[in-house]
Amino acid sequence: MYYKFIRVAFLAILASCNAFSQDSLVIKNRFLERKFTISDNSFHTSRFQHLLTNKDYSRPGSEEFYFTINGKAVSGNGADGLFKYIKHTSARTGDGVQKVVVQLAGRSGNSAENVVVDLSYEVYDELPVIRKQISITNNGSKAIAIADLEVERLNLVPVSSQQSELYTNYGSRFAWRPYHGDHHDAAIFVYNNYAKEGFILGNEAPSILKKTEIYADHHRISIGMTKLTDHYPFKKWIEPGEKFNSPKTFICLVQSQKWEDAFEGHFADFIRTRLGVKLFERKEIPFTFYNTWRPFYTNINDTLVTQLADGLEGTGTDLFIMDAGWENNYGDWEAHPTRFPNGLKPITDHIRKRGMKAGLWMGLASVDKNSKLYKEHPEWAIYDKNGEPAYLHEEMKGRVTMSLASGYYDYILEKIKRHVRENDLAYIKLDLAIANSAYVLDYSKKGDYKSEGKAHKDRESSYFAIYEKALQLFDDLHKAFPNLLVDCTYEVWGEYYINDYALIEHADYDWLTNYDDDAPVGPINIRQMAFDRGRAIPVATNLIGNQYMDSPYSKYTFLSLASVKPILVGDSRKLPQTLKPWYLKWNTWFKMMDQKYQFTRFSYVSDIFQRPTMSNWDGVYKFNKEKQGGVLFFFRNGSVETTRTFAFPLAQPGGRYRLFSPEDGKDLGIFSGTELLEKGIRVTIEKQFDASVWGIEKVE
Repeated sequence: MYYKFIRVAFLAILASCNAFSQDSLVIKNRFLERKFTISDNSFHTSRFQHLLTNKDYSRPGSEEFYFTINGKAVSGNGADGLFKYIKHTSARTGDGVQKVVVQLAGRSGNSAENVVVDLSYEVYDELPVIRKQISITNNGSKAIAIADLEVERLNLVPVSSQQSELYTNYGSRFAWRPYHGDHHDAAIFVYNNYAKEGFILGNEAPSILKKTEIYADHHRISIGMTKLTDHYPFKKWIEPGEKFNSPKTFICLVQSQKWEDAFEGHFADFIRTRLGVKLFERKEIPFTFYNTWRPFYTNINDTLVTQLADGLEGTGTDLFIMDAGWENNYGDWEAHPTRFPNGLKPITDHIRKRGMKAGLWMGLASVDKNSKLYKEHPEWAIYDKNGEPAYLHEEMKGRVTMSLASGYYDYILEKIKRHVRENDLAYIKLDLAIANSAYVLDYSKKGDYKSEGKAHKDRESSYFAIYEKALQLFDDLHKAFPNLLVDCTYEVWGEYYINDYALIEHADYDWLTNYDDDAPVGPINIRQMAFDRGRAIPVATNLIGNQYMDSPYSKYTFLSLASVKPILVGDSRKLPQTLKPWYLKWNTWFKMMDQKYQFTRFSYVSDIFQRPTMSNWDGVYKFNKEKQGGVLFFFRNGSVETTRTFAFPLAQPGGRYRLFSPEDGKDLGIFSGTELLEKGIRVTIEKQFDASVWGIEKVE
């Protein structure tokens, strides 16, 4: 009945829109209503209603969008409103998505002449979310430069801007207005703690090019790209007849008694089901990874790798990754003639015989100057301000960074595809800086100062051109190999600890960082990073090294990683025989639970679990609310308490739940939903720096 009502309501809205004399347009579902006013030189949001609280968040003066054309400001309303309404189209998909596209054209005699803007809005039946994209078409005879792009530029306030609290940096930090969000702000929550409502602003721009501002100008919020005056500017040249599609943005309305729960309700559902997370489109995802990097670093060879694969047999490990050291040089990317004299295929075949899939590391744009590639195509390199080939990753005389916005793109794409095809790879790890470095702080040493023969006209436009090509490369790899797991590291993405929606919409993983400290420090650091990123970005998309699988804290280490994503290092040849069946048991159980409940896609901490420290308890509920089952993780760190009771607000009052231990196979009891809601879960861990992991499932 509900979906029938929504359909009838939407058809009524369309009918009313068509009946108007083009003075207004309304998009709505049961959660929100957004009204646009149409007049001369103006198309803008005039109402943004939170229907669950009956509050209109809009304030007069919204400009709807903003950008500059060859340095001249244009928008949808106000002094810079230089567009006229042409038409709009409406459509509804079978999976409950309403899509409205509004077309505007620049008026003659101003800077917007010959420019057409299409504004696309998506609303989802089951979510309080509206998603937006702007497309800009150049119908003129000369190229135009687009900059300072704000896809959303609204006056939007949850009851009162003075009372608004901001939760920034992946939802991990509190801030006051005004706030200037950067590359670590994929999502920002604006919350009125008195009214218990607000909205989350989502920015799908790639990497360092994100910019989200909250109340820098009175009631204005803006979501879009960096400005020309920023350290990492966005600029896009649009050729005659060309159409540019911007990254998307979204606004998720919230009603929540606790700010922490805002990220774990409809917002989390949107990210998991509607955003387009590449990893979540897969039916089967390998669980535990092994990587050769530590302790061997680049000192690997065919004998060592085959022995390491032998050492992992019987542990249930799913994927074996050969990291750096297999290659003859950066650029030509052939197997090293003395370390791997017979190539990689015999090695990857051996890995598969040991029950694992094979993965490989490659630098995406780093090239040695002595490589055959560079000698033949020095023009594909990125150049510095002095006109010299540059290595953006770090200071190194014998290496350069190649531009993905050049002919190098086709070369490296085909090189990667050849390795995937010939070696039957299931995973590729793409590494090292492509446009800017996470390690170099001199902003003059970033971007490409040479544009000849490249898909950009100047240094300012080189950033977006390169990141756009990186996203295209991920897509091209997935198109050629639908089952290939693509890992784009934080070094490629250009900043420490960075992950964002653009990355996970195109690649499967982000190797987010490494922690080399032995347990217990290393596992705690990993859980801290998961805690800090997990509200905004699904933790399943983050890979965090470098923890040894053969440490004295093997259980604590592995279960910590299992609460994020298990990726292990170490000398598997030295694994105690008693440890192998232990790993096999846990890996088998986790994979069974993931197949049953997809628990890796869920993370719930709310205000129940604290950020991990050396002296407290922490944990996470990886619980599928739809299937009412999953895995519960509890960690006692250096706390003096042996027992804690944790709230469990995810149960259904009328349900009955089985809690059980995978370690000994024993049931911990059958509990009513009301009992779990009112009394919580009591956990005892006798030793410091230990973990307890339970299964939970609803029973009839």
